[in-house]
Amino acid sequence: MSQYLAAMTGAGTLVAAGVTLIARSWPAAPTGRHRATRETTEAARLRPVQAQDRINAHCAVQDRPTLQLRLTTGGLCCTECSHTTTITTGDRA
Repeated sequence: MSQYLAAMTGAGTLVAAGVTLIARSWPAAPTGRHRATRETTEAARLRPVQAQDRINAHCAVQDRPTLQLRLTTGGLCCTECSHTTTITTGDRA
């Protein structure tokens, strides 16, 4: 009977070790608070604080007319490549 008991003990130990390995490799539940992703639309894109209105103008980087934001600082910002063009009037010393 002691051989039978030793075999059963060994089998139980093997099952317990297998269950432990499986439990440790199981993916853990996410911790912390995670925000859901949102789809970004054309209207939801960020505009610069200085943006006044939108106009069609020539983009120097893309070398074609694109939709641009007219800024209060006197420049233009392309909505496709985010290139900012500064407009200066006269010579600055």
